[in-house]
Amino acid sequence: MKSIYKTPKEYFFRLHHIRPRFKNDVENVLFYMATEIAKLKPEEHETFKQKLNNTIKFYPGNFSKELKTINNWRTEISSLFGLIEHDGDISQPGRMALLLSESQDLIEFFRYFLFYFQYPGGHLKPHETLECIKAGIRFKPAKYLMQVMLEGKKLVGESEKFGLTKAETTHCIFNDLRVTRDNRSPKETAELILANRKNDIEYDSQGDVIRYAGDVLDYMELADLVRLRQNYQYYLNTVNLETIQAFINDGSYFAPYQPLYTKSDLSLADVVSTQQDWFHHVNNKLDSSIFEANILSIIEEASETTEDRDTSAFIKEVLMKVQMIREGEQVKTKEVGDVGEAIVIEHEKIRMVTLKREDLLHLIKKIPETFAVGYDISSFEGIGDIRRYVEVKTSISRGKLATSNFHMTPSEWSAANSLRKTYFVYRLMISSKDVNLFLIQDPVGQYKSDTLDMSPRDGADIRYSDKSGYWEKLLV
Repeated sequence: MKSIYKTPKEYFFRLHHIRPRFKNDVENVLFYMATEIAKLKPEEHETFKQKLNNTIKFYPGNFSKELKTINNWRTEISSLFGLIEHDGDISQPGRMALLLSESQDLIEFFRYFLFYFQYPGGHLKPHETLECIKAGIRFKPAKYLMQVMLEGKKLVGESEKFGLTKAETTHCIFNDLRVTRDNRSPKETAELILANRKNDIEYDSQGDVIRYAGDVLDYMELADLVRLRQNYQYYLNTVNLETIQAFINDGSYFAPYQPLYTKSDLSLADVVSTQQDWFHHVNNKLDSSIFEANILSIIEEASETTEDRDTSAFIKEVLMKVQMIREGEQVKTKEVGDVGEAIVIEHEKIRMVTLKREDLLHLIKKIPETFAVGYDISSFEGIGDIRRYVEVKTSISRGKLATSNFHMTPSEWSAANSLRKTYFVYRLMISSKDVNLFLIQDPVGQYKSDTLDMSPRDGADIRYSDKSGYWEKLLV
């Protein structure tokens, strides 16, 4: 009979956190909630809460849910993901909500989230934070797991790979005070895990046992920091070494907790007094040039992971074209919007070729942002010399998206109103599963005919459906 690994009793302390009820749909929920929260104005807590509840109820499948479930969603969105900030008696959209709403980069969002995520943290209930502080815990899981993976790779050598399972992460890291309190070195932890493998030692892998460490690994995958393979191990994605190094070099913890570790009469009230500061902390500004997604890496993975050969071949062509465009036009690979526009320009040129209008190719151009004309690309219908003015809205995530929101600036909405049927929104959705393109012609007209919703907010927040436009095969 195989041995079961157990953390020594004197070092056992189980870490846990809020688990969102929407975890299996977390990417679509976060896109939706960030966009909707960004529309809200700062208001007194209770008024803001009611408006937020109404927003949650309108998410598909929630309308008939009981108030208790809606309240739970609100708590999870606020406490875990920091989409809301509190200032005295006022609640308001957090920078994290505004960031995701504007950038449409869910990979970047999860990197920010994990950068700040720590134990203890404001995502815990105050009494749970109190227990962690009394136990001496100070632990940033994403940083530590990356360090263990790097040390493990050094130990196994260049010819082998080193990853972590959810069970190994739970029992050898998350639930062990020698790591979370005593700062056991990542190398020692990697050595322990390799020794357990060599000795064929097993772990308790029940879902309720490994779920919290598993959540963090899953969020790291959504941040494109690790990749999950068929052997159930998560491997460091070394394509993103600059981002990984930013995590490893960070030595910060939530400052208001620091004096509490040495306070002899520590109470629950001391922890509660830090809660508002926590939400300001997780909404701090970071260097977005480090945390933005590497869009080429995501497209490349999409070509490798899809089971459909035709889809794989198609996505590889997209990747090859984008690489060629980048080399020829100095497109930054990390800027989601730039790469999306480069893909659409290529699509438009090939569309003209299929319509036998090669004479128009040199006239299809990206419009410099400094002109502020309200659209990204000047193209053509392909019939006569009728123009087509294209605004590209690109979203990127690890999972395949079903999001139906985007934002238009005042100049974009004004241009759409002036140009009407010659104005198009190209909604490009890129994930590690697929690349899809949805076209909306004349969004102002669509709004007036009730086929899409528009809410004014420094321009227009758009919510659309399949009735608002049509899917088009991306041409490469």
